[in-house]
Amino acid sequence: MNYISIIKAGMLAALVCLAGCKEETLTAEVPVPGTGGGELTGETRFVLPLEEGMNTHVWKGEDLTFELRRGMNDKREITAAFDTDEETLNALTAKYAELKGINLYKLLSTESYEVPQTVTLAPDKASVSVPVKIKDVKEGTFVLPLVLKNGEHEIGVQFVEVVRHPEADFNMSWLDRTPSVEEPRFVAIIETAENDIRNVGNYVLYPNGEEQADTRRPLFDMTVIFSANINWNGIQGKPELYYNESVRRILDNRDVFVKPLQDRGIKVLLSLMPNHQAIGFSNLDITGERSMIKGLARDIQEAVQTYGLDGVMFDDEYANYPETPEAEQPGRPMVQMGSFHFLIKELRDLMPIVEGQAWKDRHNLITLYNTGPFTNGAGNGWCLFGNKFDLIKKHAAGWEDERYGNPIAEDKKAVREWVKDPANQAVLEEIGKIEVGRLFDYVWNANYLRGDNHQYSFSSGRTSDTWIAGLSGEDAEKKYGVASFEMSLENDYGRIQHQTRFWEQGEGKRNEALTTTIGKQKTGKHQSIICFNLQYVPDTWKDAPYTNLYLQDFPLFMKQLGNTANPVVKFEGVNYDTLLPAYMK
Repeated sequence: MNYISIIKAGMLAALVCLAGCKEETLTAEVPVPGTGGGELTGETRFVLPLEEGMNTHVWKGEDLTFELRRGMNDKREITAAFDTDEETLNALTAKYAELKGINLYKLLSTESYEVPQTVTLAPDKASVSVPVKIKDVKEGTFVLPLVLKNGEHEIGVQFVEVVRHPEADFNMSWLDRTPSVEEPRFVAIIETAENDIRNVGNYVLYPNGEEQADTRRPLFDMTVIFSANINWNGIQGKPELYYNESVRRILDNRDVFVKPLQDRGIKVLLSLMPNHQAIGFSNLDITGERSMIKGLARDIQEAVQTYGLDGVMFDDEYANYPETPEAEQPGRPMVQMGSFHFLIKELRDLMPIVEGQAWKDRHNLITLYNTGPFTNGAGNGWCLFGNKFDLIKKHAAGWEDERYGNPIAEDKKAVREWVKDPANQAVLEEIGKIEVGRLFDYVWNANYLRGDNHQYSFSSGRTSDTWIAGLSGEDAEKKYGVASFEMSLENDYGRIQHQTRFWEQGEGKRNEALTTTIGKQKTGKHQSIICFNLQYVPDTWKDAPYTNLYLQDFPLFMKQLGNTANPVVKFEGVNYDTLLPAYMK
């Protein structure tokens, strides 16, 4: 995989004019990739072979060998040395952290690396090797700025990222486990603007109690980066992936944020969600060559590969889909049957399930966060995943519009008329052959008001009439989770407490008790539970120790699901507070 953990040289050109640095020691511009760098100007270059266009490199435990390369038509003997001025190196480290968007980097200690005292490029040589040995690195996130100078003239600047995480001391055979109702796969969606995703990895489950420490394992099987967006590119006339600043900082720093979770066996997924721009998963053009669908699927697959992720989660909210053909949103169709079918199939073809592939080797997970009317089922009239075209044609009683005395919405009418049109039957037959339920790895219910989906779902007992095509009762037991919980905290009158509106029965809150929801999870034999916005929990609050409430929640879930093995959850490791949650602002 082409893991992105590097900054392109152009981003680091600003490092040459740092406040507090000695101006005469940092004057050369860093070569920009694609310009030919110093070769065209005759300037000597300081590069890492095979990564000549980069100025920052990720240390993976190997000894590094840079090169000092002679410029064209330059016949001088060049003697160079590394700048050891601590003020300069600290300033470069601070600026590097600023440009990377994470204030985590420290200057690598001089005890942790070796470089030659001087480097000499003889007149008859085109280049000379410059070995850099990194050793005895402590846990932390470091950067080593390598500033090579010829006298007072700076030849070049290279940066080496050195990230050392605590060693995962789990018995990794836990990855071979089969999830059960009593010990489901727990999934944490993380709002990345406020929470450090690394904290997910520090929740540890002792499934049989602390007395059997040899069975301890991470609590979470998966975590989801929330969220990338689907934006509309008006110039190219197509949907495209967009990463806000908080998501970008994680993806561009995968060695810092993603790798330590994966090293523990936790799958890291990227959430995909529309962005109020009248484009999403349900209105991609299904006519012609379906370039929107193919292009977006390819972009998603490339994002998974580029950033070293394990899959994606679709979340069809906030699209602001056009409601009428006259809507002034050029290039963006109305919601249409088959859009999501074709997209998921195209993506699954790009990220195929390998028969017999072990969970630990899965980097092709495709999941659905069941929310929003456009990916729901027959109960609200869409049937967009159900392939129950007769229901759409008949606009069967029970549509939410009619149920509440409202006229059928124009966009639903358009879908119905399209399905009824004989000219579209060939495409309809093609759609009908796509069993979307078999293409997803997990389908999570996001209905916070009650535990069962208000559409045709397995949990309702209507196994022959499930709202998602190809999702049999057996599949539903493994793929469908009815228990979804908002895990946010709030600061109420100087106290930290759980957000209760998604937990407790009462006016304006859940319309069924927590025990009822958990009971449906148990009865339906569902093997996954999704929790939204697991947050940083302070060790102290108002100068007093604070108990992490989540440590009580998850054993409670499991016990109510029928687990009698006395499971215990503990928080072990660094409690990362690099971002400030809303409840602490």
